[in-house]
Amino acid sequence: MFPINPRELQKQLKQLKKMGMKIEQLENVDEVVIKLGGKRLVLERPDVMSFEFASQKIFYIVPKSVKEESEDVNTAKQSLSVKDEDVSFIAEFVGVSYDAAKEALIRAGGDIAKAIEMLQSEKKQ
Repeated sequence: MFPINPRELQKQLKQLKKMGMKIEQLENVDEVVIKLGGKRLVLERPDVMSFEFASQKIFYIVPKSVKEESEDVNTAKQSLSVKDEDVSFIAEFVGVSYDAAKEALIRAGGDIAKAIEMLQSEKKQ
């Protein structure tokens, strides 16, 4: 993308709004997943804007990092069962929600120590 002057960008956004385009910045987006035949692209911590014009919605996504995963890894993660007591322990220990602890434990492949480490490093960022 070409560098653009912030004032010029503001002018362009105002012009688009005058033409009836709705522009919205989506907040607190953790990741965007694009599924391709046999693999997934995981766009982490992206800046996301949505543009709506003439009943069409366009998403503009700028990720901080991109990970490529095979579908096989994903199906293994989905079939992994985690114990509720492990998830509760992680949630209490790190001070996060139950859902965040469960997701981290699944991403860590059931490894409690790795899940705790991942959550603590995410908290620092």
